[in-house]
Amino acid sequence: MSLPPVKWDHAQPSRPTALRRLKRPVTDLLMAMVWGARNEGVLERFQAPLQPSVLEPVFYQTADGWAAPLWRYPPRPGSSGTPVILASTLGLHHSSLDVHPDRSLVRHLHRLGFDVFCFTHRGSEDAVQPHGVVTFDFDDIVGHDVPAAIAAVRNTTGAKRVAWIGHGFGGQLLVGHLAMSHQDDIAAAITICAPVVFPKLSTVARRAATVASSLPEHWRLPVRTVQSILTLAAHPSDLARVSLRMEGPMARCLLVNCSEDLAVGLVKQVARWHEVGHLVDRSNRFDYLGGIEGNRTPLLCLAAENDAVCPPAATRPIVDALADGAGEWWTLEGGWGHLDPVAGADAPRVVFPRLSKWLIGHRNRCW
Repeated sequence: MSLPPVKWDHAQPSRPTALRRLKRPVTDLLMAMVWGARNEGVLERFQAPLQPSVLEPVFYQTADGWAAPLWRYPPRPGSSGTPVILASTLGLHHSSLDVHPDRSLVRHLHRLGFDVFCFTHRGSEDAVQPHGVVTFDFDDIVGHDVPAAIAAVRNTTGAKRVAWIGHGFGGQLLVGHLAMSHQDDIAAAITICAPVVFPKLSTVARRAATVASSLPEHWRLPVRTVQSILTLAAHPSDLARVSLRMEGPMARCLLVNCSEDLAVGLVKQVARWHEVGHLVDRSNRFDYLGGIEGNRTPLLCLAAENDAVCPPAATRPIVDALADGAGEWWTLEGGWGHLDPVAGADAPRVVFPRLSKWLIGHRNRCW
């Protein structure tokens, strides 16, 4: 059952969070011992220490009765307070954008005076679902959660429009919103390694998708547990698929602590994209990429040259679909993986300044 409005701000998952906090030291110690035994002679720790978060939850509610938190870092007094929403990639929750103070996009933008909100949706473990609703997919998040979150940020800040930065799945949500929305509520946006065209699934992935298609849609795949096991079993070199510029302990800290379970209904729609080859709705009747054709929203599209998850060719069509002059293309060359633009060691020096410069150049559109 959804919470009455007066209680949304108090709907923090206090008991689960407290329980995880009690279990973490013992679990971390055991994982470090097992990993050390498997990687004897490797001169690095299993994972970097997890840093305390500066984010506070502000709940929003959707038209169909869901409630979910926006994790906020309010602006300093006297700063511009330009609102920006950050949305993380699939399988990682909002803390992946604030995994460490020295490479936190959240804190970088806050230092420059932004009012920072990290987006979560009905797929988050912190979301509160209405009675009887148990299934959802990408279309539901685009149709309900994104516009509700944007409206909540506008109401909180008094801004006419908001800025949006989407990593992976967060960028796909932006494309979906621009394709479906009839409102001019995005001042400027950035997509980071967000694919909109897809290759056919490999044989192993097709088998996994077939298994997922037979599961009840209200189930959740235990991605967090599986990711912890895979990270524990992996050798340092195995991290190259997702990161080329992140130290092993930092990458393992992110994968172990920031992973989240995925709803089967959402996984099914993602598998559908790989069958069709592009970003479509659940019925394959609407092409989200086609829906942004000629859109004039200022958008910076970032790709990483060596991203095994989203090669540049998979995200370039976003810029090509926009109106002339609305989009800007940027490829990170010289060895960048999927997670590196948001959490890599070089991200604060190379990536963050250009992202913030783009938003600052368009922030007057927020007001």
